[in-house]
Amino acid sequence: MRQLVWFIEALGLTLALSACSAGKPDPAPQLALQPILYPDIAQNKLYGSGCNFVASDGGMGAVFMAQDARGLMKLDGHIVAIPAATDATALPQGAHTHYAGPLYSATLTQSSGGKPKVNGVVNDFAAHLTVFDARRQPVYDAAGDAQCKPM
Repeated sequence: MRQLVWFIEALGLTLALSACSAGKPDPAPQLALQPILYPDIAQNKLYGSGCNFVASDGGMGAVFMAQDARGLMKLDGHIVAIPAATDATALPQGAHTHYAGPLYSATLTQSSGGKPKVNGVVNDFAAHLTVFDARRQPVYDAAGDAQCKPM
C-alpha cells in the first residue's frame, strides 16, 4: 500500500513539474473574423481608399480592410481598428502591409506566385493575412485575395 501511495505522489509531482516546466503558453484562441458589410461601413464611417482582404475559405465578404491610417476587422459584431505601423511597406491605394495596436497587430502581404491584376485604378492580387494578439501569437491566418481601390 505504501508503494502505491508513493507512486501516486511521485506521479503527481512529475505531472506538476512537467506542467510548470513546459514553458510554452497555452495557444491563443483563434479569431472568427466576420465580413465587414456596407451597413458596418456606413454606420462606422469606414469610407476611404485601401485594400480589402477576402479569405479564400470565407465567402465573398472582406474580413479585413487595410486603409491609410488603420486596419479594420469585425469581431463579435464590433469593428476593431488597428493603427498603421511605422515600419509598414506601402500597398496600393494608401494601404500598408503592417498594422499594430495594443490588442492586435496584422500583416497583409502579397502571396508569392500570384500575378497582380490591374484594371484601371483597381489592383487585385493573391494575399495572405495574419492577425496576432498582444502576446504576438497568431490568432488568425488565412490566404485569399486583396482588392485595392479608391472608395
